[in-house]
Amino acid sequence: MGRVRGFILSHFTKNYLLIFLPFLSILSIIYIIRIAALSSKVSLNGTEVLKLLWFFAPEILFYTIPLSFIAALTATLMKLSEDNELIALFSFGLTPIKLLKVFLLPSILFTTLMLTLSLSSMPKSKLNFKIFEGQKLAEAKLTISPNKLGQKFGEYIIFIGDKKDDRYRDIVLFATDDREKRVIFMAEEGSIESSSSRFALNLYNGSGDTFLSNSIESIDYEQMSIYSYPKNRANLGMLQRGWSKIRENKRDMALFIYSIFISISPFLILAIVAAFSIINPRYQRAHIYLVSFAITMAIYATASFLKKQGTPTILLLFCILYISIGVFLFYRRTRRNF
Repeated sequence: MGRVRGFILSHFTKNYLLIFLPFLSILSIIYIIRIAALSSKVSLNGTEVLKLLWFFAPEILFYTIPLSFIAALTATLMKLSEDNELIALFSFGLTPIKLLKVFLLPSILFTTLMLTLSLSSMPKSKLNFKIFEGQKLAEAKLTISPNKLGQKFGEYIIFIGDKKDDRYRDIVLFATDDREKRVIFMAEEGSIESSSSRFALNLYNGSGDTFLSNSIESIDYEQMSIYSYPKNRANLGMLQRGWSKIRENKRDMALFIYSIFISISPFLILAIVAAFSIINPRYQRAHIYLVSFAITMAIYATASFLKKQGTPTILLLFCILYISIGVFLFYRRTRRNF
């Protein structure tokens, strides 16, 4: 049985890679176009483009794996059937049930991988993308032009006289909290530094004045830093809080159910695919594309419904339905004939 298992799984692995790699390339191109759309708003270097692709990798795999699994499983069983190799294996004692068990472990492994992607990797990657996008957009807004009025840095209105490379000259900042307090800073030079959570305007060789209702406070400085924090303060703590409150939001619950269903789809459709893919080539015709397309459409139509109105009860009912249909078709179409 070990050699038979290895023989069948080697065919499945070859088919899976031949299908998975083109699907992966196509979806990657789609997300590259999405990155290109972002690059029209902000400047991205090669390292940042690769970083964004890494953020999108879990999502790309999430949609590629189940499609590839359905197509590869269908292609493997139909190819073995058309070449009469399954007929030969059945004649030597292999049963359809044992054949189905050969693919049970791969389906469970793919399901486990999909659950990890959907419940852990994808939410973190999406949040990291939002943080990255927010930072880049904030950086774009901090492009300060010389001799231009009305520009802002945090709570300050900023004016610069000249800019050379990354250094600003003749800087004036003005801020007012209320009618009784006004602040003005002047500096000969300055520069902006950015990090993942804030921006710093470093001022050199300047002075500052605070005008109160009944007094004026003045300082002279060689270096001073003023900080600005982007509005997007997303962090992984928000993700944990979101998971803990998922029951309170119907939309989040439906999205969670949708992710679970897509993740376990390799296991749910195993018997259905086998029922239509194990054929006798003398009496039945292979419809590989029709079978793959029909099963894929059924899975994603169900997933689309769950994404809008999914609940744990409805998810459980659909799981029972798919498994029941798979068992019924497998025994009616395959077990009885082989």
